[in-house]
Amino acid sequence: MLQGFSTHQISKFQEMEIFLRNYPRNAEVLDFVILDSQDEQQGDNLAGYLRSKSSLAFRDTKVIHLYTPTTNSGQVFATNKMPNIVRMTKPPRQAKILQTLAGLKNIQISISIPTSEITKAKESLAAAQRTLFGNVLIAEGGSFLFPL
Repeated sequence: MLQGFSTHQISKFQEMEIFLRNYPRNAEVLDFVILDSQDEQQGDNLAGYLRSKSSLAFRDTKVIHLYTPTTNSGQVFATNKMPNIVRMTKPPRQAKILQTLAGLKNIQISISIPTSEITKAKESLAAAQRTLFGNVLIAEGGSFLFPL
């Protein structure tokens, strides 16, 4: 889904904590962290942790929090408490993810997906992929509690 991006996939939150704590201060900017978790607090904690770091690599890092909306929870992530977090429902669609990443990087693209013209849709998506790039951390599962 993120072909062309420089990605690093982490399956445990403990690994993500170590990865972020050891991320070199002078390393490339980490543009996005895609977090797959049902826990709203985990997304808020991650966004707060990244904002609290003085590293230039995290200065503009955005958290994309993927979740599955459920009716049992009462409230389905109605508000964002942190300015650098975006919540998206699962399953994520490639066009929606790319459009969100582009919007967060202030890249103006429009992906029109005609219902009867599949080829044009693929071309629009291919153009978006050529235009958009960045470093992305993908994390899912487990528990994530960074002290702020």
